[in-house]
Amino acid sequence: MNLFSFPFSLICLLVSSLVFSSILPSLWTKLAFGDGLTQEQLTASLGNRKADLLIKMIPSVVTTETLQNGQKPVMEFRLFDSNTNKSFSHVTYYIIIEKDGKRLLADLFHDHNGDLKILINPTNTSRVYISGQQDPLLGAYIGTPGNPVTASGPVFTKGGLYHFVVRIETVDADSTLLPDNQEPVYDSWLSVGIAVNHEIDFNGKHILIKIISYYDKLNNVTFHPSNRSFDWSMPFNWNLTRIKQQPIFVHEEIRLPKSWKGFGDSLLFNATVNGQPLADSSIALDPFSVPNEMVVHYLINKNDLIDFAKKVNSDDNGLMKFTLSPVSNTDQIANSSNTGSNTR
Repeated sequence: MNLFSFPFSLICLLVSSLVFSSILPSLWTKLAFGDGLTQEQLTASLGNRKADLLIKMIPSVVTTETLQNGQKPVMEFRLFDSNTNKSFSHVTYYIIIEKDGKRLLADLFHDHNGDLKILINPTNTSRVYISGQQDPLLGAYIGTPGNPVTASGPVFTKGGLYHFVVRIETVDADSTLLPDNQEPVYDSWLSVGIAVNHEIDFNGKHILIKIISYYDKLNNVTFHPSNRSFDWSMPFNWNLTRIKQQPIFVHEEIRLPKSWKGFGDSLLFNATVNGQPLADSSIALDPFSVPNEMVVHYLINKNDLIDFAKKVNSDDNGLMKFTLSPVSNTDQIANSSNTGSNTR
């Protein structure tokens, strides 16, 4: 398999721009689901107007490691008409954030221009504390570009998927509540990357590697010196119906020291998911953005996941299993004869 050199800025753009939308046959209510994203654009109707909601994490890369280093990400909620790209005004959002079935936050927020930003301050407290000016009528928290609402508490203290449910309470006027059956509801899952440091022993030397999962927690990170291969796994529901019905994207990365020559100097690798080889388009190499490291990205889209789900063994249900290994000399000769050369 040829692993392409791929600037990290383009990878971030690719991941953050994988925005999905679908419309249920309902005039008012939109329920959409997505897994493993850091941004989603969801579509609903508001009378005769389209009402798209952009839910976005800023910056686009948020991991347990960056959070431990003091990062305070911003959650953006923007309600707009996608036909005109114009934001709705005087929008009140009822926002619920959940993790592993536990409700972390449920409150009202308001932005006069429809573009709400909430600064997330992850802390190991039992509940979320919100600071910001409150509307005297509805009690909604109001932020400004210079002074956003801050939510301090157990939001983003753990990696993995976070469940967002957003209901629109007002548009066009601060004090005019929409009827219950006319409130658009948006449902989304966004991801905080889980970073795991792992030390391997190779030829008597201790080598530190890092694996980051932007989907769910990592299990059983293992290095096999005999064939210089890595494998790891994470929880994953392989139900084919589930995968077909919702937007879904899996992003994993493994960071290897450039000084480590366990894979040789070739940029040829074998990468698999549950024993199935990944296509060239689903894997990318970034040797530039992290000093002294090369980053191998697994970028697995919905079509790939559907194909894998049809082939996964029943014994593997509940796990997604990854491997990364160097291409053998025999494989390199075969690749060269088939394609001329796969080395960049």
